[in-house]
Amino acid sequence: MNNKASRKHDIDALVSKIKSQYANIEKLYNASLHKQEIGSDLKIEVKSYLENARSIFDYCAHDIAAVLDITKDNIYFPIVGKDKDVNSFDGSVNRNLPGLKSKSQNLFEYLESFQPYHEGNSWLADFSTVTNDHKHSQLTPQTKTDTQRMVSRHVDGRKASWDPNLATFGSGVFINDAQVNPLTQMPVSTPETIVTEEIWVDFRFDGTISALPLLKEIYDKVPAIVEGVYKLL
Repeated sequence: MNNKASRKHDIDALVSKIKSQYANIEKLYNASLHKQEIGSDLKIEVKSYLENARSIFDYCAHDIAAVLDITKDNIYFPIVGKDKDVNSFDGSVNRNLPGLKSKSQNLFEYLESFQPYHEGNSWLADFSTVTNDHKHSQLTPQTKTDTQRMVSRHVDGRKASWDPNLATFGSGVFINDAQVNPLTQMPVSTPETIVTEEIWVDFRFDGTISALPLLKEIYDKVPAIVEGVYKLL
């Protein structure tokens, strides 16, 4: 790692912070689900978590600029939308880290490889949405939605779930070795299978972005992304 990458220690501290925060968020999240309301302590912790995660990317972007001698007043980590492409990413780099591509093709290609238009990376666009310039200091509104699910559990550990409002089963259908009755739309009980009804409750950002899965993606992937950057600096 280049000596000009002076923010790495701060990033490491922030990574440790968001890991501990995520564990607390899970507890607060589950408590809020039990109470069926969004607690203020959960909102505050999520807001801090998102700001810290965004700061990790911001510090990383500034170290990229420092190491590659990129001079610009406003430096940002390049992230484009889900519906964009490599040309859009190229434009984002030119705006946020001008000269990056010519100075380090490897780093350019690495940053491009996990952009949201690549399969499995749409979470990054959602992350950018809830932490952009206009919302960086505040959490966007969260709403609670309930979803009915039927869950079949087999004694051997197999599990299947479905939304009874969306799924319709005909004759001859088996779920976990239990035949479904087309009239009741339920598997016939067997000694090996238990079927239960569950209500899935979800808090969302802006009513569209499921909160906890996004926070888990951040927890799992932001530290790894940044480590990949520093290996190339």
